[in-house]
Amino acid sequence: MSGDGRVRRVVGDLALGVVLGAVAVAFARGQQVWRERGGGHGPWRGGPPGGWDVDWGAVVVPWSVWVGVGVLVCAVAVRRVWPVVALVVAAVGSAVFVGAGNALGPVVALPALVVFSAGIRMGAGVFLAWTAPLVVAVGVLSRVREPWWGLADGGALVGVVFAVGAMAFPAGGGVFVRARREVRRRERQEEVERHRYEERLRIAREVHDLVGHSLSVISMQASVALHVVDRRPEQASVALAAIRDSSRSALEELRGTLAVFRGGGGAAERGPLPGLGRVEALVGELRAAGRRVGLEWEGEAVRVPAAVDHAAFRIVQEALTNVVRHGGEGAPVRVRVVYGAREVRVRVSDGGVGVVGAVREGSGIAGMRERAGAVGGTVTVGPGGDGGFVVRASLPLGGER
Repeated sequence: MSGDGRVRRVVGDLALGVVLGAVAVAFARGQQVWRERGGGHGPWRGGPPGGWDVDWGAVVVPWSVWVGVGVLVCAVAVRRVWPVVALVVAAVGSAVFVGAGNALGPVVALPALVVFSAGIRMGAGVFLAWTAPLVVAVGVLSRVREPWWGLADGGALVGVVFAVGAMAFPAGGGVFVRARREVRRRERQEEVERHRYEERLRIAREVHDLVGHSLSVISMQASVALHVVDRRPEQASVALAAIRDSSRSALEELRGTLAVFRGGGGAAERGPLPGLGRVEALVGELRAAGRRVGLEWEGEAVRVPAAVDHAAFRIVQEALTNVVRHGGEGAPVRVRVVYGAREVRVRVSDGGVGVVGAVREGSGIAGMRERAGAVGGTVTVGPGGDGGFVVRASLPLGGER
């Protein structure tokens, strides 16, 4: 906390302490008059005083009241800046006040406020280690005017029990408030860490899909170039140009994806995320590399939420990447996108070697499931009816769930 912040806290708490101290002094004056007029120690002891013709200017408030309340006001003033000092000072003020035999009343609010504030700002163990001895000491000193400080007849024990009882509630309240604040702080920290993890996972997924697809296409195009470089150089140059265009496009998209790591780089600066409108380009890359790829659009194109549009594109991209990697050389591919009233469905199938037995899902399929789940959709994978492999995705147009 800055120096100005400490000063503001001290000044504010000093004003509060002065108000409470004034109430305590006024109550003590009333108690003094009550006793002098024959009313005992307070309205709860003895009968009413003989009359109310009191010269208030002649009422002398004992020095112990002024000193005790003054010290307690100082403790309240520093309670939020130096809680340990405030506890010690409050104990001294309370001991002076009660040790002189002054009746309790509103003055109890001053040490209670100090104890409550200390319970919020100090660890439970440290708080107990400081508070317990001080409260016990004040309880013993409250009987200092009795023979042997009340140790012989049990008066000291009564004083300690009363002091502990008076401070138990504010102490428990302070510890409870601190515990609640700690729980909220941990929850906020966990939420921040969760968001960070999800952001890192999102970036890793983007990089995986982008780099994996781009490198697979580049590898396939390079194989074509190597195959025809001697016999048909003109086709090799076409394949090399496709490699150049694919790598340039991949680098630009990768640069935009990684912009999140730069300070101040927002989503607006990274530009719009790729969506189903880029599927034609994906298919074109594979066709340029020699793959037989069919593309079908069904239904009336509707406005798709950005998150759903991007998820659908990445699912198609990853499915095509898996075809290149695992479908076998020359396996035909068919991509189908269906616009429905409430959802958009994607189907990518190939006529490759397919799978034998259970499907072993790697990071690619897991990433497709995560993308679909993030927008409330589903992904199913498995062998096709006539061999090969099929990826189906159903994504609701309602967006994120």
